Amino acid sequence: MAIAGLNVMEMLRNQLKLKQLEIDSLLEITKSINANKSASALFELYHRTLRDQIGVENLLLFSNMGGDWEAMIGDKLISEDHPEVMQYLLPYEKLTDLTTVDIPDYLSEYDLLIPVLHKDKPLAYLLMSNPRVESYEPLEDKIKFAQTVTNIVIVAIENKRLFKREVEQQAFKRELELAAQVQSMLIPDTLPHTEQVQMAAIYLPHKNVGGDYYDCLELNNKEIFFCIADISGKGIAAAILMANFQAQIRELTKRNPPTIEEYMQELNKGVLMSTKGEKFITLFLAKYDRTTGYLKYVNSGHNPPILVNSQGTKLLDKGTTILGMFDTLPSVKMGQLPITEDTAIVCYTDGLTDVVNEFNQVFPLDELIELAKQHYKEPVEVLNKSIIDEIMHFKGHDGEVSDDITVLSVKIHPAN
Repeated sequence: MAIAGLNVMEMLRNQLKLKQLEIDSLLEITKSINANKSASALFELYHRTLRDQIGVENLLLFSNMGGDWEAMIGDKLISEDHPEVMQYLLPYEKLTDLTTVDIPDYLSEYDLLIPVLHKDKPLAYLLMSNPRVESYEPLEDKIKFAQTVTNIVIVAIENKRLFKREVEQQAFKRELELAAQVQSMLIPDTLPHTEQVQMAAIYLPHKNVGGDYYDCLELNNKEIFFCIADISGKGIAAAILMANFQAQIRELTKRNPPTIEEYMQELNKGVLMSTKGEKFITLFLAKYDRTTGYLKYVNSGHNPPILVNSQGTKLLDKGTTILGMFDTLPSVKMGQLPITEDTAIVCYTDGLTDVVNEFNQVFPLDELIELAKQHYKEPVEVLNKSIIDEIMHFKGHDGEVSDDITVLSVKIHPAN
């Protein structure tokens, strides 16, 4: 009887020692989580715990941390050679004894399947052989401990991923807010509205911050300069490029280089220096001389503005290629024409004519020209609103606006 009592005491001491080891393992894992250890470090600690503490010889852990299922621990070749393995595992929602179900031959070395789910969303699947047990160790307890450790580690790593994504989203949001502030400072607060020249603009960014830009400068008592541009890219990078571009174009315009060729080559050089050839700018710029009545312009790969008066319409397309594409612009041609009667010029970015309706049709340029002809005698604000209203009607409820939309309209009333 004494010997039996000693055996019982020894078994109890071993069980107590086992429980203490389990508690120590959980404490080490918890400390690592609280210390914000990396996911790879947590996986390594988890692997060591299952192997050394629980006595699992064969294990394979699939995790869905980045949107794709991947074997994080174990034989990664299984997921590569047998991509259908996840289709086999996904239906399981609880601990399963694999020896009681049909499994593929390549999974035959595993005895148990432990799924980890969060709000019915599967995060991970652990395939493992039965833990090694001593006479005093209940198999069920070791399996339950393996399940507990798996849930703790996987949920902790998932929380790290979600927190990182939240931080990135907040940083992106702050970046957009900053870019929007920069952009708002670059767009003119007011546009000319005199007897001879009136301007109005509508700007609709696709996602808070776009790459469209327009500007206007009174050069002297007789000349007025205006432009519209589309900068590739979005966000803070586009806003910074826009700021550099505005500073350059204003400085060059006020300095008034002797030739339009020199002016455009300098602009192109500045864009290349700012972007290293990774971004491009389409640009339309024009200068109207109130005393001579002439409009001079250059179109640098931009959607040609529509000039309309009683004599008809004209697309202002003469110029050169996109800025920032070549080290030197291949050629530069300046358009020049007299404004002899009341005339409207509708400048716009490609977001306007790239609008897609529910039938996957794009807004036709011919309809935009027709709109300009119908409304050119009206105030510029009314002209712009008529265009935007028609675009939104065309787009319909299910239509897509995939880019920024900017309209800058100019009305010129030449002096008699």
